[in-house]
Amino acid sequence: MSCLLSCHKKDEKLKIIFTGDIILDRAVKYETRFHGDSLLVNAFNICEGHDFTVINLEGTITETGQKQKDRYNFKSEYKNARLLKEAGVTHVSIANNHIFDYGEEGYKNTIRTIEDNALEVLGHKNVPSIIKKGNKQCAILSASLTTHNENLSISSAKALKQSVEQFVRQHEEIPLILYLHWGYEMQTKPQRWQVDLATELIDLGVDAIIGHHPHVTQTIEFIKDKPVIYSLGNFIADPYMPEAKSCYVVSLEIDQEIKEVNITPVYLEKYFPKILTLENQIRALKEHLRYSNVALFQNGQRWKLKQTRHLHFSEPTSLWMISEKNTISMLKKLSDNSHLLKFEKGGVSANAVRLHGTLSEFQVGDINNDQQVDVLVGITKKVRFDPVLKKRVNIYTFKNKALKPLWLGTKFLNDVESFGILEGEHKNYLTTVEVVDEKNKVERVYEWDDFGFALTELN
Repeated sequence: MSCLLSCHKKDEKLKIIFTGDIILDRAVKYETRFHGDSLLVNAFNICEGHDFTVINLEGTITETGQKQKDRYNFKSEYKNARLLKEAGVTHVSIANNHIFDYGEEGYKNTIRTIEDNALEVLGHKNVPSIIKKGNKQCAILSASLTTHNENLSISSAKALKQSVEQFVRQHEEIPLILYLHWGYEMQTKPQRWQVDLATELIDLGVDAIIGHHPHVTQTIEFIKDKPVIYSLGNFIADPYMPEAKSCYVVSLEIDQEIKEVNITPVYLEKYFPKILTLENQIRALKEHLRYSNVALFQNGQRWKLKQTRHLHFSEPTSLWMISEKNTISMLKKLSDNSHLLKFEKGGVSANAVRLHGTLSEFQVGDINNDQQVDVLVGITKKVRFDPVLKKRVNIYTFKNKALKPLWLGTKFLNDVESFGILEGEHKNYLTTVEVVDEKNKVERVYEWDDFGFALTELN
């Protein structure tokens, strides 16, 4: 059965934060014994300000010594459940490949201990847990698609899809979040089957997918406007690889639907998470997102995720990052309201470009079909030969390690309201929505002709 959690404030969004893998054994256990329980409690200071905190507990809470024959078997002390509660954790997922490390007895001990400490267990049933704050609500379904979890309620893609279908059929109005243990360890990109499964799940009605298990961060993308975070990496662990120390947490703000997705980069310092300086956050995000197609902007200590095509640069920030087509673009708003664009591809940084005017759009693609990456910027400004304030499309191309103007033209048949890149099988095109008059707009398709853009036969 679903569990219900209620709060009293009805006009605020529901805020929920998810962490990556937590292993309370091995070096973590000895570190807390030596330095005190406050290490574990204080690790969750990062999660303050949220109504609910959801974690993935890798391992068991048990005293039994009967373990399965595997290279790694994790268990932790009973007191850790109490410490997690004290730290503000509300939900503990046990759907992972270590929940049966100490057999059926360890599995049952873990569930009982978590529940005895007024924490909600996720992943032991095939129905989502519904959480509420006033009149705001969402559902979380936790599952494991790895090894050693055949006895869990959901241990296959088929069973997962069946659970999703059943819930959506009965509760279409409740946002559904999947918290999945999946993928391959130490791989920075998801497998093709994961991308395909994520698409299927979203088609079935899932609103967000948040993954863990690889112990490193993986790609973030939006599939049909729904966020998919393939792996958060670790949160508390003793990683043996340096790249497994860099991770992030993700938080959602929910009204009647998911309104905001934020990530916070963290670094494991002696096995426990620490907030990074801004400079190190930027460095970490560039590494995390190098295979992603997303945009984000600084939002205090967090970074708000958006689809690049939904950026409008009126967000309350002065710093944006856009990861598209294996490139990273950093945009900083300066004191005179101009923007400084820094662009890099494959770790190679181009010269900085200063953009004057009011930004509205940002696109990355090969618009002139020369196999080079181009940056398209929507910018409202006056120019010398056209002193009317209107939106222009400025295009820069990345060649020979430099970002150079390709086209700074402003003339279309009508004023441009918005634009995009249409990617064809063999050729890319510029699409526009143009304003004919107060009542009429028209969509047009242009093709690069070495001098600018010409209308195509696609119109």
